[in-house]
Amino acid sequence: MDYIKWGDMQELIQRVGRAKAFIDNGMCRVGPGMDEAGVGDALLVRGAGRAIVLADAIVALCRQDHPEEALAVLRQLAETAVSLRWLAAMPEARAPSLESELQTVRWETLWDEERFLSRARETGLEAEAREALAYCIHFVRGGRVTLPWGHRFGPKQDAELHVEEVLRRAGSWLNLVLKALDVRWPGSFPGADQP
Repeated sequence: MDYIKWGDMQELIQRVGRAKAFIDNGMCRVGPGMDEAGVGDALLVRGAGRAIVLADAIVALCRQDHPEEALAVLRQLAETAVSLRWLAAMPEARAPSLESELQTVRWETLWDEERFLSRARETGLEAEAREALAYCIHFVRGGRVTLPWGHRFGPKQDAELHVEEVLRRAGSWLNLVLKALDVRWPGSFPGADQP
């Protein structure tokens, strides 16, 4: 990995780890008082847990120098973060719609771009959402050429995607999950104010 300093990568991995710890600690605070019948709260908790697992997968792929392969997981993390921010603003009113989507999801409906952008606009995250969508081309064309002589046929016109960029984005999306939880349970998620 000559294009990224190991220390930079470790710092970004630690940033992801801090966001995960803030989510865990906050859930320990609010968990005992949660109403198990609250569908909105259940979706927020399940979504936050899913976000942590997605972030772990991104880190694992980046550690193996596969930033392009991590982009599909990053796209799902972005979808989760935007949906949780959207849900946190009005949990019980929006929960039935989100629950229905999750119950009837299929591969072809998983990443509905218009739904994603609509929710991102409502939560002030449109620029971030558009950035996440722009990574699609890197996912399709990316990946290091590892076969002997494969470098002769690799896409030379595409800018190389760096592990550092993917990890930075993962940390940012996970922080947005943290902020969504803090919207729902204000003051219970210290660290939500960090960039």
